[in-house]
Amino acid sequence: MTNTPDERGAELRELFFETSQELLQALNEESLKLEKTPGDEEIVRSIRRIVHTLKGDSAACGLRELSELAHQFEDALSLEGAAAHAALAEISFASADVFTAMIKAYHAGGVLPATDALRKRIQELTATPAAAAGKSRRKKKRVDPAKHVAKDWTEVEKLAVAQAQASGLGLYEVVVKIDPHCAMPIAARQLIQNAISQTGRVLVLRPDSKSTAASKQVEFVLSSSESPDVITGKCRIPTIAGDVAISCIQSPHRAKAPAKNAKAPESLAPQNTTSADPEVSSPVEPGPAPAVETRASQPEPSAPQTAAENILRVEAGRIDNVLNLVGELIIGKSMLQQALNEFGKRYPKELLRGKFADAMAFQSRVLNDLQRSVMKIRMVPVDQLFRRFPRIVRDVARQLGREVDLEVSGQDTDLDKGILDAIAEPLTHLVRNAVSHGIETADERRSHGKPPRGTIRLHAYHQGNQVVVEISDDGRGIDAAKIRNKALELGMTTPEEAARLTEAETLEFIFRPGFSTAEQITEISGRGVGMDVVQSVLQRLKATIQVETRAGRGTTFRLKLPLTLAIIKALMFWVEKRLYAIPLNAVSQIARTRESDVHQVDNYEVLQLRNQVLPLLRLGRPCMPDADRHASKLFVLVITVGEKKYGLIVDALEGEEELVIKALDDQTFSTDLVNGASILGDGKVVLILNLPAVVEHVARTRPREQGTSNFGLLLNHDDRARLAMSATGGQA
Repeated sequence: MTNTPDERGAELRELFFETSQELLQALNEESLKLEKTPGDEEIVRSIRRIVHTLKGDSAACGLRELSELAHQFEDALSLEGAAAHAALAEISFASADVFTAMIKAYHAGGVLPATDALRKRIQELTATPAAAAGKSRRKKKRVDPAKHVAKDWTEVEKLAVAQAQASGLGLYEVVVKIDPHCAMPIAARQLIQNAISQTGRVLVLRPDSKSTAASKQVEFVLSSSESPDVITGKCRIPTIAGDVAISCIQSPHRAKAPAKNAKAPESLAPQNTTSADPEVSSPVEPGPAPAVETRASQPEPSAPQTAAENILRVEAGRIDNVLNLVGELIIGKSMLQQALNEFGKRYPKELLRGKFADAMAFQSRVLNDLQRSVMKIRMVPVDQLFRRFPRIVRDVARQLGREVDLEVSGQDTDLDKGILDAIAEPLTHLVRNAVSHGIETADERRSHGKPPRGTIRLHAYHQGNQVVVEISDDGRGIDAAKIRNKALELGMTTPEEAARLTEAETLEFIFRPGFSTAEQITEISGRGVGMDVVQSVLQRLKATIQVETRAGRGTTFRLKLPLTLAIIKALMFWVEKRLYAIPLNAVSQIARTRESDVHQVDNYEVLQLRNQVLPLLRLGRPCMPDADRHASKLFVLVITVGEKKYGLIVDALEGEEELVIKALDDQTFSTDLVNGASILGDGKVVLILNLPAVVEHVARTRPREQGTSNFGLLLNHDDRARLAMSATGGQA
């Protein structure tokens, strides 16, 4: 069953809304380059290619206003002298903003933004003397057809031209100069011929298609119903074609008006180009909805190209369903493995054991490959998020009169697409705050012996089972005393409590709703919103944030993002007859010790392990009398959380297992101490601990209080975990 034209048009637009974001991002990036190197012809050509692609794609979707505006900007960029315009980068930035606003309005079905101001600025490009001269040279001239009869046309060509004249079709002589820097002029001729063939019928071609001699230009006689502007636009191919001269041999005597009932819906109209002249338009023929104009169809080697046949766009929900099914398969594999182990114990001499073991090994290999493949589908490089920040830093810095550079590293670090989308807003707040609150003015930096330009760094890297994203600056740092005084002023603490606060506890006030140290409210900061959004989003992700600051040296915000749904190697252990697990890559070693080797320092337990004093975290409470405790043996898991090492005291070890992390319903099972749960092959529920939260929670509890309220009450029943998992369908 085929889709209706309306359905195809809707799909076409949705595809355009997705692909246009990449074009707009590229436009912002090229505009930033142009701002740093004004007048660079290559960058201007790149911007023109991007705008040309946006124009074609929007026209194919029937987005007339956007296509016309892009066409106007593209024409202005094509004029001689446009690259030298002083405000070209600013106009390009403004165009990117207006294009973005228009696409959002189209997507939401809202009112389109005003474009008059941008159109006026685009017209400024044509007002430069060089551009005006180039425009005058391109003006079309009326040519007497008799002058063309003497050309070296063949009899067949003369007959074709005469028939076109008799039928009243428009005839044009087009001369396209090949770019002198083009490395393949013969291929360039073919590309130009392919492009001009889209506007009409080529009657005469010089040099002909069989010629292998190098030529500096290509001449056509074309029969077309298109306007000269449209023909010229098709011929102008960056890095391939240079100047284009068009002469009108004969204007069309009549134009066939489309039938009233033959007009295609606006959303499906195949508008290949948009003429700047509203009186010249091509008739719209009814037919199937066109595909979005891809970069591969444009003979522009430098444009971003996408092999459409190699790309399949799939909703994230479908990938999540496949990933959940892979998790169920792994649980099934564990059940089979356990059944095989029991079979081996019961029938140790059975010959079928070997065949079963071989089949299980083969299944495990295939399942591991399937798991890795599906997981990679959800992972995307963090560069997709980092790419938007150069423009944000530039705009905020200019608005505040600061000089700021942005340095990015680790952009190839892979991150789950769901997490990447979730942290986009928090990361934007942190970057904007780094510019507005962190970086000083140029004069202030000079007075402190710093270079006038500040630096903001974005860095991403893997650390164990987490992805760490750091936002740091070399600005003034955070004044803890100022934070404390502002908290007192806002009534968030009392003088007695403020006197006891450590620096780390004082810095936590910046994440409180409504807290701000800005002295005046601006569009950038001062309203007390932003940092609390960061905290709330990270809490939903069960992630953590650390703040490091040095007065006069700068501040670093470190986001540690856990896996919300993953298949991990885990180490399982028992605490108070309950089964828990932690990621295996977080465990550096496992030690056995005695209770008598555990010492207390400042009311906290420590262990001397290989000439290193290791802080201990006791998840459960001792269940033996004091007389027997000192002789009892303990299991200590040496774990790494952040940059520090801790010893996790557990009752017993269960072993290693490949676990599927499944999310828990927060309404049924609300705690930040776990990242999720999993089901073993025998039906047992194992809770996967959130190590940063566990360290923070247990470290705040004195030894005599540990075990009484940490896990015994919070994680007491397997049934609660089962209920929470069933509430979410077992999906993250």
